[in-house]
Amino acid sequence: MEWSLKLEEYSSLISEKLDGFFKEAIVEAEKYHSFIGKVYYTLRDFVMRRGKRIASYTTLITYRGYSDERYGSILDICCGIELYRHAILVHDDLIDEDVMRRGGKTIHEVFKSAYDSRLGYGTAVFAGNVLLSLALKAIVNSDFPPDKLREVSRLVIEGFKEVNESQILDLLFEYKDVDVEEWYVMASRRAASLFKTTILTGAILASAPSRDIELLKEASTHIGYAFDIQDDIIDLFANREQYGRDPGKDLLFEKKPLYVIYALEQVSKEKLKNFIREGNIEEIKRLIVGSKALDKAREKAFKHASKAKELLSKTEMNGNAKGFFYYLIDFICKSLDWYK
Repeated sequence: MEWSLKLEEYSSLISEKLDGFFKEAIVEAEKYHSFIGKVYYTLRDFVMRRGKRIASYTTLITYRGYSDERYGSILDICCGIELYRHAILVHDDLIDEDVMRRGGKTIHEVFKSAYDSRLGYGTAVFAGNVLLSLALKAIVNSDFPPDKLREVSRLVIEGFKEVNESQILDLLFEYKDVDVEEWYVMASRRAASLFKTTILTGAILASAPSRDIELLKEASTHIGYAFDIQDDIIDLFANREQYGRDPGKDLLFEKKPLYVIYALEQVSKEKLKNFIREGNIEEIKRLIVGSKALDKAREKAFKHASKAKELLSKTEMNGNAKGFFYYLIDFICKSLDWYK
């Protein structure tokens, strides 16, 4: 199957569902207050920007891996999953002081530009929370049985808590030394938690066997680890044309991606810090490559990818769904384009 073409079809379906959802939400928001209507318009623009929609794809494909239903109510769930993912991104952009995402201003930057920093940052905090509430609304208003929806809602709420906990640790790591074990503690609740939420949502709604639920839970964790490792590598080693922003921004905050932790096992911490203070990205790259830290991190990513594939192969998911996940895992580990 040509997955890149298939994903275009899925993206159109999910985007159409999101657009309809926002039209109704904006009408309600404008009844309350015109400025809240503006916030909802801004959120719509943010969510509707073209992206890979990896989160909702994994829900849709997992569901179809166990169910004969073509689309139907699962698109309402996918809508909720996309809103959930973007709730996380709004807050992530705020903390990382990003001004652009997918060719448009971030939420805090929109309102900061129109007013000031206080209103911009405050609106982004609350707007992210609004997106989470909209995500849950889209999920619970779908036509799936109430017991399934309760289970999925609990999964989303727990996932949101976990991702926020990991973000607190990620922020803390800018101020302390971190070892590999502590990095994995943080990463276990970052992308690993996101993939667990999105994949298990599809599996639960399709009544996947309990054994498969456990296999998918473990597989999603490994997919998340591979995702995080590669995401951090992209931040430093992709150029502006590929990434859409200057490389190394996370390192200038003294974040601790896995390759930095590996590098600090071989090189002077003070030397790396001096390069960071100077904003000398090229020297940082040479240091990371020369210490073999990049190779070591990539090796870890591929090990997690391989383990995820092994676990997925043991499930009763149909061949098309397994094929998608194999494609996705390879895409994450080998491509510089998946984040767009």
